[in-house]
Formats: sequence, structure tokens, C-alpha cells
Amino acid sequence: MKKSLYVLFLLISILGFSQSESKLEKQIIEVDRLAFLDPDSALIVAKKIEPKLNDDRLKSKLLLAKGSAYSVKHLSSTALKSGFEALDISQKAKDSVMMVNTLGFIGNQYYILKLNKKAINHLNRAETIIDFLNDASLNQMTANIYFVKALIYKDNLDPAFAITYFDKAIDAYNKIDDRSSVLNRNITKIQKGYSLLDIGKLDEAEAIFQEVIGVSELSKMTEVTSYAKVGLAFTYEKKKDYKSANAILLETEKQIGQSPNIGILTEVYDALSQNYLDQNNAEQYFNYNRKLEKNILENDEIETRSFSDLLKKNIESQNDEFDNNQNKFYLFVILIILFTIGSLFYIRKKINQLKSSNYH
Repeated sequence: MKKSLYVLFLLISILGFSQSESKLEKQIIEVDRLAFLDPDSALIVAKKIEPKLNDDRLKSKLLLAKGSAYSVKHLSSTALKSGFEALDISQKAKDSVMMVNTLGFIGNQYYILKLNKKAINHLNRAETIIDFLNDASLNQMTANIYFVKALIYKDNLDPAFAITYFDKAIDAYNKIDDRSSVLNRNITKIQKGYSLLDIGKLDEAEAIFQEVIGVSELSKMTEVTSYAKVGLAFTYEKKKDYKSANAILLETEKQIGQSPNIGILTEVYDALSQNYLDQNNAEQYFNYNRKLEKNILENDEIETRSFSDLLKKNIESQNDEFDNNQNKFYLFVILIILFTIGSLFYIRKKINQLKSSNYH
């Protein structure tokens, strides 16, 4: 889509960067899922599980589960801290699978913060390990990493390269037979549809959006259906079929209602305002443009809080050494001042003694 699918993308991360083995690991996966629905409760459960862990892989997975909860709470710096702690553990344990896991998680967080260079660096490291291992059990993680890289290339206005990675992600998701992979695959196809629009392949884009609408309606994936309908409306707009575009968007707006997902409504309002502008309908344009601006402000406020939190933590971390040196400097200055005052007092006392002796 034109903007990041933050909520759905977080869901991809939560469901995708986990694998089930032991009873404790299943509990950690439940923390992952709970993180999406109720992050505060997820963190409480994680705190109870933590003392029971003595396995490095499980410790790393719990850290990523906590990171997911922090991410949903828009505490990006704390989420990244959990990710880097997990990466440190997996590197020391030489656990390549968990290294892929954690690098993918970190890349995800940097992408959400729009720090694309940092995101690409970590995702490239993960992809290198994946290529070396050639392990079929990594299909889920591989697909997620391809998906994030495709989004970054798309954001950087390289739709052709983005489509290459969307196709890689779709191929990897096709190798997995579960509901989360169906969800992820359809979200990936929606993003590919937008890239096809960017290079003028309108009929191919329309076919993809229609396909996703059909599959997601059968699977009762309501939010995915709404996103795909917005994509289909954009396609009709590109074809100058404003009547069909508006009909889909107005129906979608009605179906969404008072959705807490600002992202979906923002896309609908953006498309409607643009369509009405193209039709010279000033009244409806201003109506939906006001709604669009309100949603953008709310979304920007969330993003600003996340980025400001990250920046604050980074500055605090980077300035630790500076603060220590500055404190030492202040102490040195104070000692000099005290020494100077003491010296002046001593000199003045000697002068007074000399004056006194001269008088006698």
C-alpha cells in the first residue's frame, strides 16, 4: 500500500518469527500472540516464564516475544533492546537459526521506524545466513525477510526490484500450509499489486486484488479484504473509472465503521479525497480531506512517540561516556577553584604577617 501496514505487519512478525518445539516454547508463542491482542498482559506472562528458562534459544525467543509486545505498545527503543539482547545470546551460542530470527525482528523494527538503511543491513545479514543454511524449516522466516526487503525497495521507489522480492516471499509462503501463511501471502500480494500499479501494469494489479478479495472473504480475513478493496479502487482510479472506485471505497468505509485501525481508514479517506478532487467535487473532497488529515495527525503522533523514544534512548546511550568525562571535568575545575582560593588566602595571610612585622 502507499503507507506501511503497521498492525498487519506486526502480526506477520509475531506469527512468523517463531517455531514450536517444547512446552515452554509453546508458552512463549502464546506470549507472542497475546502481545498483539494485549501487550501488557503478554509482558506479565513473560515475566513469569523468564525464571524457568535456562536454554539460550528459549531465552532468545522470549526476548523476541517481549520485543513484539513493546513494539505493539509503540516502545520501539525497548523492542530493539530486546532484539539486540536476543541477537547477542544467539551469536554467543552460535545458533544460526535464532540469529536469522533476531536479525529479522530487528530489521522489522527499523523498517517500522523508517530507518531503512539499518533495516536493510540486518535483513541482508539474515538472508546471507539463510542462503548458507538452505534449511526448509526457515521458510517462514525467509518469506518474512523477503517481504520486508520488498517493502523497503518499494518505499525507495524501486517497484521492479520490489516485485522480485514480493515474488520470492510469495513462493516461500506457498511452501507453508497454515492460516498465518495464507494471511501473509495475501498481504504480500496486495503490496505486489501496488508495485504493479506503479509501473503501469493495471490489468495485472486488478487481477491480483480481485484474487485476494476472493480468498480473504472465504477465509474471513476482514482487514485483508478491506485493504485489497482499497487497492482495487486505486486500480479503477488509474483507469479513470471513478464511479466504480468510489462505490468500492464507500462500501469499504461503511464496513470498517469505527475501526481502531487508523491505517485502513487513512487509505480509504486518501483514495476518496483524491477521487473527488479528480471529479471536481469540492464539497466531498474537503469532507474526506479533513478526515484524512485527522487520521494522519493521529498516526504521526504515534510514530513520533516511537521515534522520539528511540532517539532519546540512543542519545542517552551515546552520551554515557561524555557524561562521565564531563563529571570528571567539573570535579577538576572545582578542585582548581578550591586550590586557587586556598592559595590566595595563604598569600594574603603572609602579606598581612609581613605588614605586621614591619610595623614592629
